Amino acid sequence: MAAGQELAADVDGQWLFRHGDLVLGPVSGSVIVEKLKTGELTPESPLALAGERDFHPMREVEPFKVHVALSEARARVDAAVLVEREKNHKRVLVLGGVAAGLALVLGTVGIYVARNAAVHGWFGEDEFEGIEMEAPVIRVAQARQDDEELFDYPTQGAVKPGTPAGTKPTGASTSKPTAVASASRTDDRRPPRPAGSVGTDPDGMEVAQQFDQSAINRVVAGNKSTLFKCFKEEAERSPGLAAKIPLEFVIGNDGKVNKLWVDNPQFKKGPLYECLLTELQKWPFRAYEGERATVGLSFNIGKRG
Repeated sequence: MAAGQELAADVDGQWLFRHGDLVLGPVSGSVIVEKLKTGELTPESPLALAGERDFHPMREVEPFKVHVALSEARARVDAAVLVEREKNHKRVLVLGGVAAGLALVLGTVGIYVARNAAVHGWFGEDEFEGIEMEAPVIRVAQARQDDEELFDYPTQGAVKPGTPAGTKPTGASTSKPTAVASASRTDDRRPPRPAGSVGTDPDGMEVAQQFDQSAINRVVAGNKSTLFKCFKEEAERSPGLAAKIPLEFVIGNDGKVNKLWVDNPQFKKGPLYECLLTELQKWPFRAYEGERATVGLSFNIGKRG
């Protein structure tokens, strides 16, 4: 006889069972077993053979002891599986949280690195191929007679980086200089003094220049790639663009750029001008006293000729 048939034979007969104060049945032993499996009855449910008056917990009734043991074993296995599932679920949540946190951190670091790389040129300037910048020209701000007038570049009497104090200006042009207005300067044709020197105006008063030319050069070198982006955007707006674009800007005594000229009739105003001015105003020049400094830059975009 098979094991299942032996177990069924063990519980043959008609049985009564209690639910609270209710006595139900009679039912066959196999029905009692089925109710135990489904949880309708428990090992503590009172049972009695039909016709008897004494009820005993199912676990104490001999024919059902094996079925109670099997039911409890299944319950333990189910509980263990449930616990393991909960642990796995928590592990997945924790790992997901860690992964999300790492992604957020890496994303933030990536944005920071990319931003600083763009500002400081950490990754080089290959992406700006076709854009060249000539050495900056730094001098004392002078009167510019007409903002709308274009002049040759570089300007007359400009002081190139590294020029020793007292050296006469070179590269004079027959055109009028393009520097920015300074109330104390009315003679555009008079060459400026080298940065850091002390000179005498026609009225006999000494005027000192206190801006630091080398510090200005460092800021220009460290931030020029921000202007390259402006030119790249303009090249995308104007396919085939090839031009020389000189510009001048004034560094106020507070270290902020407060005036810009783009000496190219195509770009005196518009998106390129606005982009250049916005970026220049972010450059971290030092505050200083004395006469204001003008910086001249010239860019070659694309191939000309």
